[in-house]
Amino acid sequence: MNRDDPFSLPLTVRGYELDAFHHVNNAVYLQYFEHARWMALRELGPQWLQGQGLTLVVRKVTIEYNRPAQVFDELQVRLWIERIGKTSLTFGQDLLRQADGQEIARAEVVTVCLGTDGRPHAIPEEWRSLVGWSDEE
Repeated sequence: MNRDDPFSLPLTVRGYELDAFHHVNNAVYLQYFEHARWMALRELGPQWLQGQGLTLVVRKVTIEYNRPAQVFDELQVRLWIERIGKTSLTFGQDLLRQADGQEIARAEVVTVCLGTDGRPHAIPEEWRSLVGWSDEE
């Protein structure tokens, strides 16, 4: 799950996601990106979120809005891992319109791994292996 081989999820814009200007509301993009992260973790397997008592929580989200998306647009949310730190994992994400390949939005999401005590926990080596991450990257 790197920039050259990202996780990808198709979405269709629904009418209730629009704002008064008939564009997708800016808060909905956050939901699109969040949904894609959960689906990517699901694809990696339950060991990401179960068994070790660890979880990822969002620490920071930065979104660049580049173009409006409108009702019935077919979109593709892509996700890759930008960085893995000692206790943090940073995702890169973008949202593309399938019809013309235009980038609608781009996000960087910094997450922190927490243990059962609610404190930061080192990213397990198994997680690094699952995504094919080496410290040289």
